[in-house]
Amino acid sequence: MMSKAKQISVWVDNSPGQIARVAHALAKARISITAFVSYGDGNEIPVRLLVNTPARARNVLRDLDLRVSEEEVLRLTLPDKPGTLAKIAERLANAHININYSYTTVTKGTKQSDLVLAVSDVAGAAKVLKGL
Repeated sequence: MMSKAKQISVWVDNSPGQIARVAHALAKARISITAFVSYGDGNEIPVRLLVNTPARARNVLRDLDLRVSEEEVLRLTLPDKPGTLAKIAERLANAHININYSYTTVTKGTKQSDLVLAVSDVAGAAKVLKGL
């Protein structure tokens, strides 16, 4: 299964408690986080989130005086088997679509993985990956 999703990116200080601050603010607003990743080693790091209500999340986070942006990404639910990522990456490469970054999770016992892809051409990637 594949769908387009709105990803919220919020930049926070790279210090203890900042992700908790973001998560608590969203929880207080009754916004569910369905996927997230944060990374970096500078003074400020991006926290990238998929949530059930992106517009509300954006407003909640801006109310915290945080820098927030929104981006369209692809979210795929795929079989958890060897070669799946290789097939996806190859199809995108053959179509000259760059994977800017991705994050994934596999829930033990489900035999499926959820993959979030930020790519250079979302519409093109959706066409190339259709039917996986």
